[in-house]
Amino acid sequence: MASDVCYLFSLLLFMFSVIFSRTRAEVFTALVDLENLVYRERELKFELKNYVNLELERLNKLQKFLDKVNAAHEGVGSDVSRYLGHPVNSYLEIRRFYKDWPDVERLIQIDNSEALSDAIAKHKEAFSDKEDYDGAIAALLRLQDTYQLQPSTFTEGKLPGRVPSPQMTLSEVYDVGRHAYVNSDMFYTKSWMEETLKFYNKQEDHEDVSLFDIYDHLSFSEYQRGNFFKALNYSLKMVELDPTHERAQGNVAYFGEEVKMYKKTGRRGDTGIITETKVKPRSERNDWHQTSSFQNYERLCRGEIRNLTRWEESKMVCWYYNDASRLKIKPAKIERVFLKPEIIIFRDVLSDAEMNTIKELASPRLARATVTYDDGTLETSENRVSKSGWLKDSDHEVIRRVSQRIEDLTGLTMATAEELQIVNYGIAGHYEPHYDFARDTEDKFTSLGTGNRIATFLAYMSNVEAGGGTVFTQVGTTLFPSKGDAAFWWNLKRSGDGDVSTRHAGCPVLVGSKWGE
Repeated sequence: MASDVCYLFSLLLFMFSVIFSRTRAEVFTALVDLENLVYRERELKFELKNYVNLELERLNKLQKFLDKVNAAHEGVGSDVSRYLGHPVNSYLEIRRFYKDWPDVERLIQIDNSEALSDAIAKHKEAFSDKEDYDGAIAALLRLQDTYQLQPSTFTEGKLPGRVPSPQMTLSEVYDVGRHAYVNSDMFYTKSWMEETLKFYNKQEDHEDVSLFDIYDHLSFSEYQRGNFFKALNYSLKMVELDPTHERAQGNVAYFGEEVKMYKKTGRRGDTGIITETKVKPRSERNDWHQTSSFQNYERLCRGEIRNLTRWEESKMVCWYYNDASRLKIKPAKIERVFLKPEIIIFRDVLSDAEMNTIKELASPRLARATVTYDDGTLETSENRVSKSGWLKDSDHEVIRRVSQRIEDLTGLTMATAEELQIVNYGIAGHYEPHYDFARDTEDKFTSLGTGNRIATFLAYMSNVEAGGGTVFTQVGTTLFPSKGDAAFWWNLKRSGDGDVSTRHAGCPVLVGSKWGE
């Protein structure tokens, strides 16, 4: 604050020195010149008042943002990964670097705060871009869609887990609804703008959000969904706020005619029930998100699995395995969790020290994960939101030891296996239903010279507080991550053909951080 006062004082000195140099010489010789000073001063007073108000507003904005950052960092503690495992924390972190910190940069550019400017310039390359920002919001909507959550679950801190859930502000809630609108998703435009309206009505500080704008979005979303009664009601509210607004007046007339038509024909818009309305596909490459298969995947993610028969339950057994010489002293603990396809869990196959080493080695190598399409091309996709990196035995003794352990546990040679793929999932990170084996329409893994993927060994290197399960969509079962354990299944039948019953997916992480290999 002291530096701001000094800056203000120096500016005033500069302003007055200019005035005095132009008027001091002959002011006393003519009243008219003195009167002229009064008029000049009146204008200067007005400009000075504006300047002071702008400065106070600038400082107030900086203080409010500082308070927001302080409040956010109070919840970080020593476990940053755990803090960022909460999707709202991750969204708000990205939002601050996409919107708030650039605002700070603009605000301080009128000052001589070189230290802060230098710090911002130093870290500017790490600022979130639009893709990050849009991705963070899309993640919230993906969680809402998959787990059938209401906006208030996010905005009022009702998500499960041990991490305190932050409450969102009016503009932060509005931005989610606006994102849905820009992406033509009228279901989520409606739900988030209704939440925005609720926030608007209970807050005195409306930030930069206008009530007219909220009604405008709600009116359009209801119109797009066929709810002309509600669309008309919101348009009438818009006209109340601005009686001269031509588009709002036109909408009132149009929706009024639609309501009359409804009374004659009985046509009805949707009910607004989350399970009734189809959402806009998130991927332009395919539209299968609207299929029953995708809905089944989401049900499994919510834990709505098929109950095992008594016969199947009788086959769910545990045993020790020590066929390999290195397992004689400490046998492996194995649990069968599904029969067809056979899915087994190796319990406690990785130690905390090993998992920490693997994460440290993989972190610098993580890059956006890709998917393989039918033509064999690898591309990033909204169907897979995670980063992955590859580790080979020569990278570290721990990697060599883990590879040997996988060989001992599975009886398969690692000489013709891929390198260890380490995956870290981001906000609402997921991998939609897929096969691990290459199908006939795809190029197989020719770079290895070894044909298709025989089996999958999926190790979990973190506990996930909510969500993040591995679901098998063809057979209706779900595995939930347990740190240090590994799931194993055969991808190929004895004939060498792919086993389609192994189609599986990684569910969106609702709360927590998910690491796997």
